[in-house]
Amino acid sequence: MAEPLSTPAYARLRDRLRADILGGAWQPGTHRTLGALAAEHGVSMSPVREALLALEGEGLVEIRQHRGAVVPVLDARLFADLYDLRGALQSLLARRAAERATPAQLAAMAVHEAAYAEAAAKGDAAAALAANEAFHDALEASADNPQATALYKARSAFVNAVRLRLGFGQARMAEAAAQHRAILAAIAAREPEAAAAAAFAHAMAAKRDLIARLEDGKA
Repeated sequence: MAEPLSTPAYARLRDRLRADILGGAWQPGTHRTLGALAAEHGVSMSPVREALLALEGEGLVEIRQHRGAVVPVLDARLFADLYDLRGALQSLLARRAAERATPAQLAAMAVHEAAYAEAAAKGDAAAALAANEAFHDALEASADNPQATALYKARSAFVNAVRLRLGFGQARMAEAAAQHRAILAAIAAREPEAAAAAAFAHAMAAKRDLIARLEDGKA
């Protein structure tokens, strides 16, 4: 019988494999079989299968029938697809936030928006990424759509790790800071469609910047 998803063996293996992928130890395009992973980590096949299914849900691996799993190659098409999905989800969540956000939730978003702007002004990419995630976490909490939030987060780890490695194009952080202000202003003004449009524009600008970084050969 397969072990349930909540078992410690599954969780530990999932986290180790995620760290290997995001840290570069499991290189893009590299294939590993279930048997090889089980032997390498000293576990049975069941937690390997469950760990890979979870990582497939995050977009970190592609499972091949009877062959194990491969880490996707980091190319423009992969990130274009991921950002198209992120844009649709961010638009939905911003629309809901404009309809539902409480004063306390608006205040929390404002704190993280200001933190991002400060990091952007200093050119601190790591701090900007942390503040960006906190801003979007606060927005998602105010939207109160757990299913959309779960899907968004499942597709964020890979993008965030690559962004941290590649950094930002010239003026991208300042552009993103302005976009955060526009999203927050629309939410605070209770303008759902304006908030949705601003969030989508934010995601598409991020897509263009990251793809440009990839095509510059800096991956």
